[in-house]
Amino acid sequence: MTRSLLSMMLAPAIAFAVPTAAQGPAPVTVALSNFHIAPATIRLAAGRPVRLVFTNASGSSHNFTAPEFFAHATVVTGPVEHGEVELAGHTSASVTLTPARGTYKAKCTHFGHKMMGMSATIIVD
Repeated sequence: MTRSLLSMMLAPAIAFAVPTAAQGPAPVTVALSNFHIAPATIRLAAGRPVRLVFTNASGSSHNFTAPEFFAHATVVTGPVEHGEVELAGHTSASVTLTPARGTYKAKCTHFGHKMMGMSATIIVD
């Protein structure tokens, strides 16, 4: 096989091969809706970068508050302020971070929302 023929055959494979690191961290979706956070248990790997994609399916605002979790994680990008991510109705936000080992509580701190069931547990192994 000639060198140019081999190059032509391999070019498409090389062009579409994207290293995993270049794709970024794996996304984990956290859905907030009226009085519900899903999944209720969020499992992450300690020391492994992750992109948390928070979505708010409701028309009213919610937040994802986990001050201990965010304080122990290394947040790379995203709208984390004072240990929480605030979402207006029908919006989403991404947070890229490297979590630290531990078990953390999360909740929506809007009046009455936690009492109605908006809480979750984050387990980082």
